[in-house]
Amino acid sequence: MVKTGWVWVLIITLAGCASPVSQQNDAKFDKIQAAEARISLGLGYLNSDRYQQAQQNLQQAHQYAPNYYRTSLSMAYYQQRVGETDQADRLYQKALSQASKKGDVYNNYGVFLCEQQRFAEAKEAFLQAVAQPYYHRVSDSYENAAFCQLKAGETKSAKALLEKATEHDPLNVRAGLQLAKLEIERGQEAGAITRIKRLHKRVGAHPSGLLLLVKAYQQQGNTERAAHDAQRLAHQFPESKEYQLYLANEY
Repeated sequence: MVKTGWVWVLIITLAGCASPVSQQNDAKFDKIQAAEARISLGLGYLNSDRYQQAQQNLQQAHQYAPNYYRTSLSMAYYQQRVGETDQADRLYQKALSQASKKGDVYNNYGVFLCEQQRFAEAKEAFLQAVAQPYYHRVSDSYENAAFCQLKAGETKSAKALLEKATEHDPLNVRAGLQLAKLEIERGQEAGAITRIKRLHKRVGAHPSGLLLLVKAYQQQGNTERAAHDAQRLAHQFPESKEYQLYLANEY
């Protein structure tokens, strides 16, 4: 009902128009800047599934700045994408050794660990991310930790982490709706309804939120309110996956 996925903290801002730096003999040549340009190109290719070009650019970034943590982090992500998990793990560890105070490194490593079903290590990595000074994606990392705990079957822990995510960012739609979903599953419909309505007031109606409201009201036996929100779902989001789930009675 509510999409479960990862919030991947971007290693850098992708720039498809980035140009490689070629003046290596220039006294002003900046190896970090050159590596950043190659990383940007490499990740752009990777996100377009052009793996050979991605690898070439990321390897060039490594030649420019082998001790730069973003280089290691980018290469780790590449190895993760192509299924070379051992190599990815080593590169994540290398990035951590190069930048032990960077929250994005811990966050991205946590995503990798959870994909490998190393749930306890993943949770610790996410919590390390939020503990780092000047890390601004705290809500995202708490959310990642929560979804990983759900994957591990640790619902109570996941709920506590989702609460943390929403405390740090009340506009975090996915965390807020997932928390409401867990509340509905626990029979806490009133709290879930209040949470969803508050979120909708702040960010606008969301199809997943409307479908959750339908379910919550149905569990309360309030068929009139359930029908009202079902009509809103049909009117505002007729092409949505959530409306199709409602029509199929699969929610």
